[in-house]
Amino acid sequence: MKCEQKPVQDPAFSRYAADTMLPLLQSLQQELSGVRTADDIEYVHRTRVATRRLRACLTIFSPSLPPEKVKIWRRTIRDITRSLGEARDLDVQIDFISTFISKYIQNNYQRELFFYSSPMPDHHPLFSIKQAEYEENNIENNNEEPGSEPFLYCSGQFDIHRPGLECLLHRLKARRHRIQPDLVKAADRLEETGIPESMTSFLHELKIRAEIEGGTGNSPFSYEQAFVSIMTAISDLFWFEPWLSEPDNIHQHHEMRIAAKRLRYTLESFSDLYECGLKSEIKTFKSLQDVLGDMHDCDVWIERIPAFILEEEKRADRYFGNPDFFSILERGLNKLLENRKKKREELFSELHVMWDTIKEEGFWDRLMEKISYPVRLSSQEKTDQNNEEPVTIALISDIHANLPALEAVLTDAKLKGATAILNAGDSIGYGAFPDEVISCLRSSHVLSVIGNYDLAVLFRKWKRGKPRSRDKQAVMQFAYNNLSKENRTYLAGLSREFRLRVRGTSILVTHGSPDSINEYLDLGTPESRLREFAQKTRADIIVTGHSHLPSIRQVDNVLFVNCGSVGRTEDGDPRACYALLTLDPLSVVHIRVSYDISRAITAMQNQHLPGPLTRIVSEGRSPDDISGHGNSA
Repeated sequence: MKCEQKPVQDPAFSRYAADTMLPLLQSLQQELSGVRTADDIEYVHRTRVATRRLRACLTIFSPSLPPEKVKIWRRTIRDITRSLGEARDLDVQIDFISTFISKYIQNNYQRELFFYSSPMPDHHPLFSIKQAEYEENNIENNNEEPGSEPFLYCSGQFDIHRPGLECLLHRLKARRHRIQPDLVKAADRLEETGIPESMTSFLHELKIRAEIEGGTGNSPFSYEQAFVSIMTAISDLFWFEPWLSEPDNIHQHHEMRIAAKRLRYTLESFSDLYECGLKSEIKTFKSLQDVLGDMHDCDVWIERIPAFILEEEKRADRYFGNPDFFSILERGLNKLLENRKKKREELFSELHVMWDTIKEEGFWDRLMEKISYPVRLSSQEKTDQNNEEPVTIALISDIHANLPALEAVLTDAKLKGATAILNAGDSIGYGAFPDEVISCLRSSHVLSVIGNYDLAVLFRKWKRGKPRSRDKQAVMQFAYNNLSKENRTYLAGLSREFRLRVRGTSILVTHGSPDSINEYLDLGTPESRLREFAQKTRADIIVTGHSHLPSIRQVDNVLFVNCGSVGRTEDGDPRACYALLTLDPLSVVHIRVSYDISRAITAMQNQHLPGPLTRIVSEGRSPDDISGHGNSA
């Protein structure tokens, strides 16, 4: 079975995609005029939101969109998002400092006499602060940009913290003013490309074509896509949960904020599929995103203020010949830094409480129930229509970039009546076809989880490898370098587990164990350990891979199926291995499939992959047997 990546044609899903994206395009075009005039900071904000949501839609609705167009659209929209980034950041910072000055002066009013004794140049006009106001001078200085000249104050009485805050506000406003022409150019460039108009035309045509072809209502495929997209986004968010115990890991907290935002956008994109509109869930994620966003804003200030202090001190020293004048500004800036650090600690504590509360209240279970119910209902309707026909599902794992083996297994599974294929991960690594394998899985609509080796490649762990694992380093680097950006993104978006319910049977798919992606579940696993998983997961069937050794065990009426390995077996039989699961009546059997091993070996040699790997594939033996370097599955 040769694999070619083609868009899925589903009229109802295509119509839904068009209905979702068209209002976003209209909003984008309307807001661009406001970006040009800069009358209201919300124009920039709303434009960025529209572009971010469009980019999310281009990913989740890609089955109905032409890949060649999506690539151009995504790049163009990403460019406008980025061009508005600094302006939006400055708008938020200016608004915050203005509010901070107003509230701080009002609630913490302190005055003291300050006399600046250093001689001031006669030719330089002064900034004066009086009654909480200052007047900007119009200095002409060829060596400094506007807004970079030092602030000067006459002798007098003023709030001890305000000068530094006013100085910071002045710099931010000057910077925002300078970049406004760049925003106008970015808006003009977008219109010149004609992309918004071409996208609008395409989506209108797609909607009409879908309606003619019967795309009314919501199809089972639409709910399946929603389920997979939302579950993937949930998995992305949970990836960052371990860093909630590390208050200083600001990078991971920022990435978690982005993951929360993507999850919210995904829910919003699919909300019209559900009667409840997922309103309470979207509201929850908005609150979570807001806390993470406020934390990020604090992190930016905590990083930026010390740098600003150094810059301003240098300006004062360069102008006056000594840093004495800077003492006027320093108090307010340090006060702001202290405030942001304290606020950051409060927000981190709030995040902990919010996250724990969400989990304790069963939020995740309710969300998964909502998004899985239509999928289960659709499956049940199919069952009711044809109760006598058994359901056959192919279970595969550990392909390890062996395309000939995967193609042979898919062909065999189809001949044996498999209507769905579930993949327990480790799709890349070792073999010569990483990109082709991912494309094949995608075009065949295989439901996949991510494996430990997939993660190792994506996180480029070969850079931290030990000398004895030189072969492993080489194949990881090869796999990473030979994955397209699109397939790399797809692989990174896979969840660590997913659940399906077919004919009343709950199926859990994960690479290692439900507890750890690196834990083997096979014939050597103690029965007591399997019993733990049976009680914890409440699944009827638990499908795993990782060990490369096929096995079937039943503990407490829970069936544990290890698929073996499609592309790199380790039990001495080099043929591809997968499992065939039949429901109603229930049966599981492992299948061995011969494939063109010479094609796999030749490709590895042509790519100059390490020699021992060819023996692993051709002999069906483990790395231990071949090199004694330890299992690297």
